[in-house]
Amino acid sequence: MNNPYKKCPIFETPRFILRLVSEEDADNLLTCYADPKAQALFNTDGFPHNCNFATYDEMLACIKFWLMEYSQEAYVRFAVVDKFTNKAVGTIEMFGMAGENETRDGILRLDLASAYEEKPLLKKLLGVCLENFYSLFEVHRIASKATEQASSRIEVLQALGFEAGDFNGRGHYYLRSR
Repeated sequence: MNNPYKKCPIFETPRFILRLVSEEDADNLLTCYADPKAQALFNTDGFPHNCNFATYDEMLACIKFWLMEYSQEAYVRFAVVDKFTNKAVGTIEMFGMAGENETRDGILRLDLASAYEEKPLLKKLLGVCLENFYSLFEVHRIASKATEQASSRIEVLQALGFEAGDFNGRGHYYLRSR
């Protein structure tokens, strides 16, 4: 598969388009990142900030940071665009990293506006990720965090074959091997 850092792929479901985040998404993404219900579900492990934004300028600065990280091949931050409204309603981040015993593990972060935290929508979004991300990011296992408040997300992760476990000493992760 092609290197996602040279040309970021675009994925589609019947409801969503997943494409590289852009500065033009700032206004729409602020709705997600300023949403206290959504904030409670974010995976901010290892981030220098908590991804809770109150202003357009904060959101724009974060997107610029994500794009800088993308240019350095650290990770890909996809915008989740609702095809019905043509607005970004969240993001999906994916990256791989070298694990112990020469295995490759990937981290999948899913940040969605709380109105989209519904089982059928989560299943479609996570399904397209599972279908493509193992080979795209050359990983053998994908880990995704879901805290206790994320009951719908946990049910979907388990239905898709993820199992609860610690990941690199951090709790609330769900892991699925290829």
